[in-house]
Amino acid sequence: MVKLIQSAVFKVIAMRNYLFGKSLVLVLISFPLVLSSCVNLKSVADYSATSIVSIKNFEQIDYSFLQHCLDRCTDEAIRKYEIKRAQECSCELYIEADSVTQVFYATIEGYFEGLGLLSQNELTNYSSDALVNAMTAEEFGPLKIDERLASAFSSLSNTLLRATTDSYRRKKLAQYIEEANEPIQVLLEKFEIIISSNLKGELRFKRERLYAYYMDMKMNQTLNSDYEKGKAATDYYQALEAIQRKEMELELFGESLAEIAEGHQVLYENRNKLSVKSLQDLLKVHSSNVKTLISEFNKLND
Repeated sequence: MVKLIQSAVFKVIAMRNYLFGKSLVLVLISFPLVLSSCVNLKSVADYSATSIVSIKNFEQIDYSFLQHCLDRCTDEAIRKYEIKRAQECSCELYIEADSVTQVFYATIEGYFEGLGLLSQNELTNYSSDALVNAMTAEEFGPLKIDERLASAFSSLSNTLLRATTDSYRRKKLAQYIEEANEPIQVLLEKFEIIISSNLKGELRFKRERLYAYYMDMKMNQTLNSDYEKGKAATDYYQALEAIQRKEMELELFGESLAEIAEGHQVLYENRNKLSVKSLQDLLKVHSSNVKTLISEFNKLND
């Protein structure tokens, strides 16, 4: 009888040790997977943080559609030697264009803020109230909002709103990326056009007006002494350099938006395998490229 009891006890101990060993093996196997997942989600958070830093450079661009309108009026008044108590400029549409551009900026920046917080499971700290904007197909001076763009705003706004009301957590990161990819690509593309084409195009007009003004002085022989001629040439090239520096700022900012869009497309294509190391490597490449563009942009403002 004693032997039977001892045998039973040994079997229980053996089974317990077996199960403990099994559990330990499972823990050891799963731990690297959990760690890998955290690391890769950190790469998503890093990509989002880098994107936000780059997007916020928009605030450093000291040029706008309103500024273009005012510059045009000033240049025309100088050309005609008009002296008035105040500028007489009709810039309402340009003010509206700036307002629309600001909505682009706030919405895109807000989306990447949400992406970063969601990847860190901190979306409960996020509010999208100020980012849910209704936008209709309209023309605002140099800007045109078509139906595709208005639809993208509506779609992304709905995603941002649901993110704060539907208890989004890290496990819904793939869904968040999937829902947002098409509209965020549309908005990033249009924002890049606004900066790299529309605003930069206005600077090109300013550069041409500058050239025409100084050429008129030269052709009309209003510069008599060598000193006046040298001073005029110096003023021209200093003004030209300032315009070209601003053009470069806009170009670099536009390139960073394109790089951010490519990075998000990579996220979208790998949304169901966010823990794969290859995704981490790809995101590092895009983040690095964006950081380089940020550095080049900042050098222009040093």
